[in-house]
Amino acid sequence: MSYFVLYRPVFMLELLAAEFLFTLKLRKRSYFVLRYILSAVACVAFAAFVPLKPEGAVSLSVVFLVYFVLTFALHVLCYDAPIPNILFCLTVAYVIQHFAYCVSNGVLLVTGLNDDVYGIYTEQATAEIFTARNVFGAIFAFAIYYISYYLFFLFLGGKMRKNERLHLRNSSLLVLSAVAISLSIFVNSMAAYGGMGNGFITAFNMYNALSCCFIIYMLFGMMRSVRTEDELNAVNKILKEYREQYEASKKNIELINIKCHDLKHQIRRLGQANNINETAISEIADAISIYDSEVETGNKALDTILTEKSLYCYKNNISLTCMADGSLLNFMNEAELYSMFGNAVDNAISAVRKIADTDKHTIGLNVSQVKDFVTVNINNYYEGELDYTAGGGLPSTTKKDKENHGYGLKSIIYIAEKYGGKVSVKASGGVFDLNIIFPIKRADA
Repeated sequence: MSYFVLYRPVFMLELLAAEFLFTLKLRKRSYFVLRYILSAVACVAFAAFVPLKPEGAVSLSVVFLVYFVLTFALHVLCYDAPIPNILFCLTVAYVIQHFAYCVSNGVLLVTGLNDDVYGIYTEQATAEIFTARNVFGAIFAFAIYYISYYLFFLFLGGKMRKNERLHLRNSSLLVLSAVAISLSIFVNSMAAYGGMGNGFITAFNMYNALSCCFIIYMLFGMMRSVRTEDELNAVNKILKEYREQYEASKKNIELINIKCHDLKHQIRRLGQANNINETAISEIADAISIYDSEVETGNKALDTILTEKSLYCYKNNISLTCMADGSLLNFMNEAELYSMFGNAVDNAISAVRKIADTDKHTIGLNVSQVKDFVTVNINNYYEGELDYTAGGGLPSTTKKDKENHGYGLKSIIYIAEKYGGKVSVKASGGVFDLNIIFPIKRADA
């Protein structure tokens, strides 16, 4: 029996271990543990007992390609994630496995623990392989795999978000995956049957390891690019929705003000004509005045959003306190200003409504000038712990549908930065502060 018969299931376990690490954050299907165990056992059994025997570089490449396709099918059965996302994770895992393989080969050759690292692909008998030196070399190689996997997962695992469904383009991902898998399979297969000396093999493996690092960098670069594009599309969608909402709100508030103004005069005339008690008339007029109390800050868009939110807060027993010089924000596009404050106040309302203590159903809003800056502060109470795992120093959305939410703060940042502003958040003592600052010089430009 050749050593390759034993190496086949070992390779499958190496690959499955790397793939497991980099698919941890994918959305899992029901009965995941049972599905995964049965599928993993099937993959290892296939590698161990199905007689795929390489006779050259091409056939060896086919063997490892079949194993990769098999594990890909496993993960499609176990994870409820888009095919491109699964392919991305498995490609990363395969390249990392190949990196560890190349590094271990190079180290074993340099240290003399294995003078024939490609002997596993030959007809060399297991009895000739299992010498004390080679057994120690295998243990040493295991340590290299463990360290490699650990370090890659330590530095890259956090860059992958739980249950994230990246809209990866199939064509670009397939091209990059093909390059990565070709490097990991076909190039190595040519080297295994190339009859090269140990010195050349060592240099080749180190070059291959560096190439794997470059491929990983490219894969995660593509992920960052797609993630940025997805977020920008989501922000633009929010801006479009708020732009449409602003136009509708502006017209509705103007119409309400006109109707309320007319209605108060009509009630007073009717009351006087029918000798209705003046106190009763005043009470009715005051009740109507609630809907005729447009906030005036000196900025039409800010007036619209604050009037709208004030009415909502009044209806829901939330105290919204405003001290705002809206004229300081006249440099901003009206729809973008409406969107920025709409998002901020909506987030504050959502937070205070979750608090049982009604005394904490308060929101403060301040717009003022401090030296050469326009400062915006929106503060509110909150309960619970904020999750900052999404990165960027921003708390994650508390809504269950995280895929379609969590872009409110990002849209605020996008708008602020467009005008040279900066956004910061602070959560302390049960109070959440959103601070936005704009330079006056840029505002006056």
